[in-house]
Amino acid sequence: MDLTAQIIDAINGWLQGLAAQLLGPSLATAGQLIFSTPAFDGIPEIAAMWGVVRGIADALLVLALLAVGIAVMVSAGSDVRYSAKVLVPRVVLAAIWVNASLVLCGGLIRLNNAIVELLVGSSGAAAFADLTSITRTAGVAPPLVGALIGVAAAVLALLLVALYVGRDLVLVLAIVLAPLAVGSLALPASAELSRTWVRLFGAVLFVQVVQAVLVVVSLQVLKHLDWLGPFGSELTSGLVLVTVLYLLLHLPFMALRWALQHPAGWTAPIRTSVVAARRAMAA
Repeated sequence: MDLTAQIIDAINGWLQGLAAQLLGPSLATAGQLIFSTPAFDGIPEIAAMWGVVRGIADALLVLALLAVGIAVMVSAGSDVRYSAKVLVPRVVLAAIWVNASLVLCGGLIRLNNAIVELLVGSSGAAAFADLTSITRTAGVAPPLVGALIGVAAAVLALLLVALYVGRDLVLVLAIVLAPLAVGSLALPASAELSRTWVRLFGAVLFVQVVQAVLVVVSLQVLKHLDWLGPFGSELTSGLVLVTVLYLLLHLPFMALRWALQHPAGWTAPIRTSVVAARRAMAA
């Protein structure tokens, strides 16, 4: 055997060993993460931080009510009284949402987990394992192509794990800041901030449902590749796995962009204030 063939065999063996060592653990970890969201509302430390933010939000709402009351007492104008009739119900509603936000977030998390379980069964990790086992059973005929696809799948799975760690941190931050976010509903000028929080929390949380549907559909595709022939089926099964992992990795970013696609609504009051200040300084 010449030196070139030995080098090629060594590279193939190294890549295949790397793929074998990375693929199994990374796929198993990813399968455990993408089908379940922890019950963050039941973690004492998170509940304690939420309680601190809730206290701040309640204090701000009390100050808002006092400001409205003082404005009504010192002015007899009909405009002020009309504004009070509009603002007081908003403040009361915001206070209800502020104090119930932790329970609401916990209920939404349980709803998300229930929908995902309905789609993929009681063990989401098992469904993900089915997806990967079909691919590994089929194999890929060319050793180098198989090794490259395995390494690519392992890298994507590791990135997916890192992404889901970041997603969970975003959810924790959203839960902790929920009182301030939903409390902004008290004022019409800041209500868009509350709506942005709702879109952000809903998109980041329920993207798991879309990912579960993708995995279920992919399982059906992998089970019906006979029409491609034996070699085409083997090669395509690996490519399907890589494509699915890429889409699973990309979907949360798409959800995040959708949630933040209307940032101008809550920045409009800031721009208006800046313009008014510049005019006052110019005058």
